[in-house]
Amino acid sequence: MSITNLEKEMADSLGKEFQKTMDFEIMADIMVDMRGYVRLEIDYGPNQRWDDVIAWVGNNCSGEYQEHNGTWIFELEEDAVLFRLKWQ
Repeated sequence: MSITNLEKEMADSLGKEFQKTMDFEIMADIMVDMRGYVRLEIDYGPNQRWDDVIAWVGNNCSGEYQEHNGTWIFELEEDAVLFRLKWQ
C-alpha cells in the first residue's frame, strides 16, 4: 500500500466519522428542542468504560436513549437524572 492510498483511506475514515458526528448532532438538537429529550456529556476512561456505561443504561433506563462519542440524549428526564447520579 502506498502512502497516497493510506492517506486516502485515513481521509475517508475521518470524513465518515465527521459525517456521523454531524448527523448525530443535528438529530440530537432536534430531539432536545422539539421532543424534550435531555442531553448529557460524559468522558470515558478507566473508571467509566464505554461498554460498562452502555450496559448500565440498557439495564436501568426505561425510555429511549442514544449515544455518540460521549454525548447522550435521553427521552425521559428520570433516566437522565439516574445517569447523571451514576456517571457524572
